[in-house]
Amino acid sequence: MLALRYPLMNRRPDPEGDETETEEDAAAQLDVDAGAEDASFWRQRWHAAQLFLRSLFDLEFRQLLTPRMLPTLYLLGIVASAYAVLGYVVEGFSHSIASGFVRLLLVGPIAFLTLVTLTRVALEFCIAMFRIAVHVNELAGHAEDIAEGIPRISFWKPRKKR
Repeated sequence: MLALRYPLMNRRPDPEGDETETEEDAAAQLDVDAGAEDASFWRQRWHAAQLFLRSLFDLEFRQLLTPRMLPTLYLLGIVASAYAVLGYVVEGFSHSIASGFVRLLLVGPIAFLTLVTLTRVALEFCIAMFRIAVHVNELAGHAEDIAEGIPRISFWKPRKKR
């Protein structure tokens, strides 16, 4: 994210006698910092796009793409919900004005909130499954490390044939 910093207005001199920056100096520094942050922002976006494309065409599935796509999927779910509800309201107005207003003021908002909530729940379930998978992987690694140090115990002895 691009962080904005505002220069301090009406700064008082420091008690130690150090020089304080004027408002023009602070504004010039803000422009320089914004340019550097802007370049860094776009560099990060370019790097993220490269990683996305590399992960998208990873045929061996070494990197998981879905957890990084969840914010985008949620935004698409919100937009799709709004589009669906808007279409539902327009269809109501095509039948009658009363039906359109009922859909616009009563059914539409409830349907939108329901669709967005269901989208959120589904995506949270998805991220929970991915987190569980990561933790199970870690536990499996720890179990293998622990099992290496434990001597094997046989619970039965083979019978000797006579």
